[in-house]
Amino acid sequence: MKGNVLLLLTAIMWGSGFISSKFGNAAMPSITFNAVRQLMAAAVLAPLAFRSISKSGYLSAEQNSSEQLTYRKTKLVKAALLCGIFLLIGSMSQQIGLRTVSAGKSGFITSIYIVFTPLFATIVGSKVKKRTALCIALAMIGFALMSLKGGLGGATRGDWLTLLSAAGFAAQIVAINCFLDKDNAVIISQLQFFVSGAIGLVIALIVDGLVLPAVIAGIPVLLYQTFVPTAGGYTLQTLGQKYAEPSIAALIMSLEAVFAMIFGALILHEMMSVREIAGAAIIFAATIIGQIEPKPSAKEDN
Repeated sequence: MKGNVLLLLTAIMWGSGFISSKFGNAAMPSITFNAVRQLMAAAVLAPLAFRSISKSGYLSAEQNSSEQLTYRKTKLVKAALLCGIFLLIGSMSQQIGLRTVSAGKSGFITSIYIVFTPLFATIVGSKVKKRTALCIALAMIGFALMSLKGGLGGATRGDWLTLLSAAGFAAQIVAINCFLDKDNAVIISQLQFFVSGAIGLVIALIVDGLVLPAVIAGIPVLLYQTFVPTAGGYTLQTLGQKYAEPSIAALIMSLEAVFAMIFGALILHEMMSVREIAGAAIIFAATIIGQIEPKPSAKEDN
């Protein structure tokens, strides 16, 4: 129950994040907004990460052997780089995509990460179930209904970027599960934001240039994005995954798309077409089916 509540709050926070991201795009270039919010999130989480290290003795020379310290430091470096890069791919492509995609549509396309996750998990030894393959096919049908109007040329760059973001977030989830243990959740969360933000800032300076006045003007939306969907949401995700069953965790987090659509309608007055709603329904069905484990048969019980 603790894990489920944390992940439900995560879904609500992430859903509201699509709205603040829209406001962020209006205030400054997308890449700059994404980089600054993640560096701000890393700064907010830094005291919590240091407290976690101190309290758990995770990197204490007195409580760990030299071999354990080397292993843990290497583990954190790998986690920071892999999770940070995948987070950058997911968040930056989603942020740019939101320039041409509505909040609700972006939410449902992004939720395809739920069915991509078990596919990417094959890289670390998991097997793809037939149901997973079916769900991926359903999700692609839903994406086609939402985006491919009149063929491949009917999809905007934002549609494809949002689909790429789903792949990035799926890879980030698999990476987190590979490195997560009972004492390093907040540490990994902080490190991945720092790596993602630092690399993103370099890209932003190259692509967008120095846009400090726009960043200063956009501080209110940056603060919301930093404390709620970014630092708050991803940290609750990492903590929630410690307690919740993986399939239930993914199912609850998929509600992010529903909250994005609700917030988009209430705040931005965005409405999806009948075709887009049908595509969203198919995508949502695919994410649900993908997380429902069939009951074992009597033979399997015996």
